[in-house]
Amino acid sequence: MRVAKLDRLGASTQAFLHSSLSKAISFATNSHELRKVHSLIITLGLDQSVFFSGKLISKYARLKEPTSSLSVFHRVSPTNNVYQWNSIIRALTHNGLLSESLHFYTEMRKTKLQPDAYTFPSVINACAGLCDSHMGKQIHEHVLEIGLGSDLYIANALIDMYARFGDLVQARNVFEEMPHRDIVSWNSLISGYSSNGYWEEALEIYYRSRMVGMLPDAFTVSSVLPACGSAIVVDEGQIIHGLVEKIGIHADVIVSNGILSMYFKFDRLSDARKVFDEMVVRDSVSWNTMICGYSQSGLFGESIELFMEMLNKFRPDLLTITSTLRSCVHLRDMEFGKYIHEYMIGNGFEFDITVSNILIDMYAKCGNLVASREVFDKMKCRDSVSWNSLVNGYIINGFYDEGLKLFKMMKKEMKSLSDPVSYLTLLAVSTLLADMDLGKMIHCDIEKFGFDSYLVVTNALVDMYAKCGKMEDSLKVFENMKTRDIVTWNTIIAACVRSENCSLGMRMTNRMRTEGVSPDVATMLGILPMCSFLAAKRQGKEIHGCVLKFGFESDVPIGNALIEMYSKCGRLEDSVRVFKRMKMKDVVTWTALISTYGMYGEGRKAFRAFLEMEATGVYPDHVAFVAIIFACSHSSLVDEGLACFDRMKKDYNIEPRLEHYACVVDLLSRSGHFAKAEEFILSMPLKPDASIWGSLLSACQARGDIKFAERVSEQIIKLSSVDPGYYVLISNVYAALGKWDQVRKIRKSIKARGLKKEQGCSWMEIRNRVYVFGTGDKCFEQFEEVYKLLGILAGLLAKEGYVANLQFVLHDVEEDEKRDMLCGHSERLAIAFGLLNTKPGTPLQVMKNLRVCGDCHTVTKYVSKIMQREILVRDANRFHLFKDGTCSCRDHW
Repeated sequence: MRVAKLDRLGASTQAFLHSSLSKAISFATNSHELRKVHSLIITLGLDQSVFFSGKLISKYARLKEPTSSLSVFHRVSPTNNVYQWNSIIRALTHNGLLSESLHFYTEMRKTKLQPDAYTFPSVINACAGLCDSHMGKQIHEHVLEIGLGSDLYIANALIDMYARFGDLVQARNVFEEMPHRDIVSWNSLISGYSSNGYWEEALEIYYRSRMVGMLPDAFTVSSVLPACGSAIVVDEGQIIHGLVEKIGIHADVIVSNGILSMYFKFDRLSDARKVFDEMVVRDSVSWNTMICGYSQSGLFGESIELFMEMLNKFRPDLLTITSTLRSCVHLRDMEFGKYIHEYMIGNGFEFDITVSNILIDMYAKCGNLVASREVFDKMKCRDSVSWNSLVNGYIINGFYDEGLKLFKMMKKEMKSLSDPVSYLTLLAVSTLLADMDLGKMIHCDIEKFGFDSYLVVTNALVDMYAKCGKMEDSLKVFENMKTRDIVTWNTIIAACVRSENCSLGMRMTNRMRTEGVSPDVATMLGILPMCSFLAAKRQGKEIHGCVLKFGFESDVPIGNALIEMYSKCGRLEDSVRVFKRMKMKDVVTWTALISTYGMYGEGRKAFRAFLEMEATGVYPDHVAFVAIIFACSHSSLVDEGLACFDRMKKDYNIEPRLEHYACVVDLLSRSGHFAKAEEFILSMPLKPDASIWGSLLSACQARGDIKFAERVSEQIIKLSSVDPGYYVLISNVYAALGKWDQVRKIRKSIKARGLKKEQGCSWMEIRNRVYVFGTGDKCFEQFEEVYKLLGILAGLLAKEGYVANLQFVLHDVEEDEKRDMLCGHSERLAIAFGLLNTKPGTPLQVMKNLRVCGDCHTVTKYVSKIMQREILVRDANRFHLFKDGTCSCRDHW
């Protein structure tokens, strides 16, 4: 009896001791306290106890003492107790020693000890952390072999592991095969889909979880919110936000940060700000989300203001600082950028490469190259962005030579360049300066380093060669390209327009469509000027059809280009129709309409359009004033034109430029006010150039005031203009006066100075084909029939009273030869060709690159009457509609 009591007392004492030691281990707050308990356990001889060794391993792990955990395990090794193995595997995984954790799992398997349900979650997490998919799949097989595939915790760990491997198919398979699921199961799969960018699938699983009655927690919401934001599902995002408020997890800072980010992705900045202002707790992520969100949304000023507010409550990190510095770059706010720079120095921030690169860029774009270079020179380590930022900084500030020197230094220091950014910058310089030598040097380097495989680089090469006037080289690069995008096609089409090779441009356009490339707005804006130049009505209408097909009709620049295209194709009504259908109109739209009316001699309508533009609240710019004064000039609206000129400075504070003064001179001189025009020129605050005197000279010659024209010619000669057109005008004046020695002297001067007179040509479109005729041309189809018809017309014209005005033949030859020369003017060849190849009564439309001469103007009036045809002629200045022997210009052009 006494022995039994002693046994019970001993057992009770031992239980109490075990309980006390267990509590002491649990309550230890640091390694010092734990070691005291550990020493006591060893003293009591309990260190081999499975229970205490396991507890010690786990507690040391929680206190971040994995070495001590290993020491405890080694004291009990070798062991066949799964709890001890589980404890050390869990301890190592918990402390990030993932490879060691898997090593112990492998060692455990060698002992033939069977793992249990508590072994696998830690091992699976270790595989996930190491991204060791091979080992992960092996462990999954072990799980299935042992028959633990249906274990909830193991399955959750497997879903997470496969998701982190990016194997969402296998993660989904594990999920679908689970007999029971908890919130962690759903969260793991939603998070897996969301973190791998499968937004729709993440939302699908979230909706399924709600349908089975699963109440989301903070982790669910923080996983599904990025899916809502990235998929731009605004309604669903707002519903989840409402649910967050309803279930009371809005105080969770991670959830609130997710809502902030989502609203920025929705571009709902006011909602984001409201959430931010109502946040109970904010962390650095909250501030960064707002500051970066404002910056990325273009609200750079607001981003900087928020940064200043943050400084009073939080220490910014490098992400905050880089985002705010980028805002300074966009605003060109060097003062605040310098403040941030000094703040970083004063608060001991480390200047990593990213921050230094932004500082280089910020100072350079703000024009402070000294500060930019200072940051660059202090960098211990530089990357290609550092060099590119500095090179670009020198170039955008106009220091091209220094930029090129830096680029050469960059090539020496970096040896192999990782990207073509600097080459693109230098290509832009060679394009801007039309420096062919630099362009070719860059091209050689690009091929040497293999950067010609970059599409953006080859596009830049196509553009560079075209803008340097080397269209053949541009086409060579284009044809050698293995791949082309819409930018490539737009660049080559624009190059064709710039080189005035519109027929090639049209072929390129057709080829682009044949190769299945859909045009964009830039394509249309490139093609339409070609239609304008060629007056290609059919192609213009086709392009208009494409505009409607691709939904570009609401684009204002497209509408503006269509107005101009139709006007230059002789379709005034279509121009006006496009204008009226445009819902949005800017100053360019109104200017295009005013200019169109001006070209057709509809000065009154142009003036009404100008007044209507002002009434709608659109302010005219300097181009609009050129258009309205031009329109007034071609309709003899002298008072209205002068009033518009006066209003430029008075009402709109626009300082008149030379082109405005030229328009006023043209306005006065076209109406015969030569003395007033000359007085106006002499009173100009700007020095008149050849264009000013040229306007007066052209009008004097047209009105036959040759003596006045001779005096004006002397003014132009003094200016030594490089435009051959003015010397041709002067030559024409002397020819009209019969001063052939002076004519020969002027022509000799033109030749000696390397100037080249533009040859007159006309063109017309018949049955979808464009025909071109040069002055005196005898190399076109049916030229014999054309000259024969012109001979017949000459007889009919003579019966109507026509007498050739030989003063428009500016050569010292016999009268008969002068008549033949007049007959060979390009517009007459075009009209005769049109008469031969169209049905009687069909209107004709002729385009000419130069101004129509007076004699051709008279002849065309007679032809319109005799042949009963409407003939629309567009010369360098305007349209002339000939009908029944009269012209719409009323002989005022």
